[in-house]
Amino acid sequence: MDIRDRILAATGEVKADTIFTGGHIINVNTKEILDRDIAVKGGYIVGIGDVSSLKGDDTQVIDASGRYICPGLIDGHVHFESSMVTLSQFSVPALEHGTTSVVIDPHEIANVLGRKGIELVLEEAASLPLNAFVSISSCVPATAFETAGAAISAEDIDSLIANENVVGLGEMMDYPGVLFGDENKLSMIRAALRERLVIDGHCPALSGEQLWGYMAAGISTDHESIEYEEALEKLRLGMKLMIREGSAAKSLDRFLPRLIGEGISLDNVFFVTDDKHPSDLMEGYMDVIVRRAIAMGLSPMDAICMASINTAKHYHLDNLVGSISIGRKADLIILDDLDTFRIDSVYAAGKLVDGLSPSYEYPDLVFDTVRFPQIDASDLQLKTDPDRDYRVSVISVLPDLILTEKETATLHSDGEGVLVPDLDNDILSVAVIERHGKNGNIGLGFIRGIGIKNGAIGQSIGHDSHNVVVTGDNHSDMALCANTIREMNGGICVVSDGRVVAKLELPFAGLLSTLPVEDVEKRLNELHTAVKSIGCDLPAPFITHSFIALPVIPSLRLTDMGLFDVESFSLVSPIEDE
Repeated sequence: MDIRDRILAATGEVKADTIFTGGHIINVNTKEILDRDIAVKGGYIVGIGDVSSLKGDDTQVIDASGRYICPGLIDGHVHFESSMVTLSQFSVPALEHGTTSVVIDPHEIANVLGRKGIELVLEEAASLPLNAFVSISSCVPATAFETAGAAISAEDIDSLIANENVVGLGEMMDYPGVLFGDENKLSMIRAALRERLVIDGHCPALSGEQLWGYMAAGISTDHESIEYEEALEKLRLGMKLMIREGSAAKSLDRFLPRLIGEGISLDNVFFVTDDKHPSDLMEGYMDVIVRRAIAMGLSPMDAICMASINTAKHYHLDNLVGSISIGRKADLIILDDLDTFRIDSVYAAGKLVDGLSPSYEYPDLVFDTVRFPQIDASDLQLKTDPDRDYRVSVISVLPDLILTEKETATLHSDGEGVLVPDLDNDILSVAVIERHGKNGNIGLGFIRGIGIKNGAIGQSIGHDSHNVVVTGDNHSDMALCANTIREMNGGICVVSDGRVVAKLELPFAGLLSTLPVEDVEKRLNELHTAVKSIGCDLPAPFITHSFIALPVIPSLRLTDMGLFDVESFSLVSPIEDE
């Protein structure tokens, strides 16, 4: 809609498409609740107050009497790929639950398809009723200690940054690169700053001079704080604090009550999910976080601000979304009740969200990304001298966290020199298989905390380079898992006793299904039942499993190149006493 048309509509020379009457407007600009009517033309708000002069014969009138009208909610940082569905399918439950805008960093797709993948996401985003803004992935790959399907260069950033849906540079995970002056990373940052775009951060446990240096580069947010004191330090130094409440990592309980209790201003704090699993997405989205925040003692007004205007201001989007204001998009949530944030209906650009059925045609290249050769059980075995014990490093996973801890254990080498998992102590074999067809690497190690007995699990979702991650108590089932993923051209599977007991095909970049979220959730429920039947009780097993290969989060990881110690930022041997 052209600006001239908005002016004509606002002054009554042309009539509104829709008028909402009788509602209580949640005004996040002044933190007031106002009894006003709202007029909409061409998807934009053109009148607030007495809008009777804007009503024409064809104007639709929506009676919101007794209800509250809230601005559409915003997720300030999400990798939609973790929903395991395409952006079009992701938009359906998002909109139905009142999330009308998202800021996505598509670095999962970028790690597989590179710049072309980001271009495809931008094209698809432009076709949707969901406002899908993009922060361009800055760390593809995240480090030099893994094999990704593609890389994003400073030149790629320059070519993508002018797109109108681009709002920033995605999370700068390579904080050592920033601190040591890596010219490629600094060039990316300079390009974003030239365009007055924000630069999102990713710096768990960083503090003091290192944090100062990182922030001095112009990096302005973080969603990876581990402890409250760390989050508060970043907030005090001028970072925007993203409170993350996703499917795998959750910080709302740790941060929000103390922020409220200590009277800390929340103007520079907003909510994000980072990762949203299909089953969680079906139950709700940003509305769930708002309800939980209110239940924790935050006022409904402040909770809504942290899921709307605060986010919009950070990304310089408050002239378009984030509030019920003249000239902004008519992204509106009609609430039956404010204190419980019970949603009656949702409007995106003034149109009722109801019965969405997206369809989008994807090029063939997105369905041909899993290219590793057939795997034999022997490929997944760590071999040493036979019939002796070895001290090994063990990755220890933690429920509800993507952090890992570093442990050691003693394992026995069998008569053929194969180091054998120790089921009594929940120590399993784990492998990361390079799947982009570049070098055939297989990283091998051991892991505790998965709990599998008599089977294996595997997936082609392996943050961030998305190589195949396979874990099990025996190498035959692990190999069957890997080969099943190869046959599916990407996906997740559970194997037990030499038999595939559940699987989910994810053929789009080995990450996504083109099916609706409901269908994917059904398959995932079958996978969760299957993984529980072989002993894994993790609350989000496949999300937790997918982060085993991420070499930028403490403390011990496994990539296709081998075992990686994040604290020393180096590859290490899994066998300590060689």
